[in-house]
Amino acid sequence: MRHRSTPSRRAALALVTAGALVVGTGAAAHAAKPSAPDAGSTHDADGVNGFRTLGYFPGWGVADSHDYEVADLVKTGAVADLTHLTYAFGNVTTDLVCDISDDVVPDGGIDAGQPEGDPENDYLRLVGASDSVDGVADTPDQALAGNFNQLRKLKELYPDLQITISLGGWTWSDNFSEAALTAESRQRLVDSCISTYLDGDLPVYGEQGGDGVAAGIFDGFDVDWEWPADTGEHPSPNPAVDKENFLALMELFRAELDERSAVTGEDYLLTGFAPAGWGPRTNGGWVDPRLADVVDFLNIQGYDYHGTWVANRTGHQGNLHPYAWPDNPSANWGLAADGLLGAYRAAGYDDDQIVLGLAAYGQGWRGVDDPTPGAPAEAAVGVKNYSELHDLGTEYYDEEAVAAYRYDGDQWWSLDTPRSVAAKASWVAENGYGGAYFWDIAGDYKNELGGTLADTFRAATPGPLVEGPGAAPWYASGVYTAGDVVAHNGTEYQARWWTRAQEPGAKNGPWVKVGPRGTFPVSAEDCAPAYDPAATYSNGDVVSQAGVNHTAMWWTRGQSPAANTWNAWDAGTPCA
Repeated sequence: MRHRSTPSRRAALALVTAGALVVGTGAAAHAAKPSAPDAGSTHDADGVNGFRTLGYFPGWGVADSHDYEVADLVKTGAVADLTHLTYAFGNVTTDLVCDISDDVVPDGGIDAGQPEGDPENDYLRLVGASDSVDGVADTPDQALAGNFNQLRKLKELYPDLQITISLGGWTWSDNFSEAALTAESRQRLVDSCISTYLDGDLPVYGEQGGDGVAAGIFDGFDVDWEWPADTGEHPSPNPAVDKENFLALMELFRAELDERSAVTGEDYLLTGFAPAGWGPRTNGGWVDPRLADVVDFLNIQGYDYHGTWVANRTGHQGNLHPYAWPDNPSANWGLAADGLLGAYRAAGYDDDQIVLGLAAYGQGWRGVDDPTPGAPAEAAVGVKNYSELHDLGTEYYDEEAVAAYRYDGDQWWSLDTPRSVAAKASWVAENGYGGAYFWDIAGDYKNELGGTLADTFRAATPGPLVEGPGAAPWYASGVYTAGDVVAHNGTEYQARWWTRAQEPGAKNGPWVKVGPRGTFPVSAEDCAPAYDPAATYSNGDVVSQAGVNHTAMWWTRGQSPAANTWNAWDAGTPCA
């Protein structure tokens, strides 16, 4: 969906807070503490086998159908599958600065009467013990509560998880154009964003807020300006100059973050949510080499290619490849993720800067008599989280488009499922791109989608964050015998005896360290024919999937390589 940034007001949360809050000392204020990160945590310099895995976390998630807290990232295991977490959203207010205000847009402003900020969810709401990352309830006198305090606790458990603040979104991009209009206004905006989110200087409301109270939580900024020089929720007031001003703003962010790095010794991220449409990406500067020079990576829209704004026709919202409708050979004007990522690559972005978007929600229609994508519909239903749709009706899969949908005889929902996520992640790996992200992670169901994404990358050829030659990666489904060498988390290990599904690095395990990655480099093999789920394979047959060759150890059919650690397939060496 469009990156909405509509917060819930404080009054709307009163019942939620009152029902969940446990305040006090002793047993009443504590719940069971989540365990520390397990040995399989993927937060290292090379990401998840060289790929980035990111989730947008909606600040309002506790108050709507998500019913999702920061602690749920730990409870579901999702955080162990993430390299980055992006908190949505921070606002550029009518004062043309970053601020977390409890005011509303004044008369004469864009969307008058709408909230200017969401301090309640960000850092005022008292989180109860059962919803807290460490099982400890907030107390009324602490300076930092709400989501920000939970993010701080999350970083204490997972210090290598990089957390950014996303600025803007669909409903909070209204003031970007004016804020970026002059050199002076750009400087004022960037200074205010750094003060608020990196220095952690928060407005004071009662006992919460103050200078430095949120310092150290955020590692940088994700700019979600929807859209420079184009129409987002509203038309831009300055389309003729937006492109140059957007690029100048991003260059200023980069310069200020680099200057800060020189003082603190910390690295700060600058990313952006990049559009799918030709108009906004071209007219707004998203495919300009100047932007590629200053961002760490782009989260590129991989959804909302078709949606419920077309109320009378179903269709895929996140197809990987072009496909046909029953009455049109080029559905949705041919828009597809493969061509879109190729356009950003052609614009000069490095492979590791290109991150594909996946949807943890669905677009739905009703009154649908034909499950074929592109069939007529009576009306649009709207959007729902994957967690609400994962078992609705029957799942269908479009092999041509690489897109999933669910249909119950009346309602038709376009969404990502574990099958489509695995297929898209395999394609990302085979084509050498930098990873994938979810909008938004709170819509996932028990980490089904996020876990599938990370597991597919773990079983793939190494991504672009892994630099230089080295031994073949350790794969959980690989069968290793004495003398075999693998690379894992930047280190190479040699097997002392036969082993499978035993991670290198465990104490008293079958693996012994032999040096840093690159000690025993190997060359990629030629890729075998791609795995075909309809084919029958026998002992010795070799197939490729996600850039890795797999060898069948016994007769098998319909069993995907790496889908199960103990299945028929022995994961071997990356291929090209």
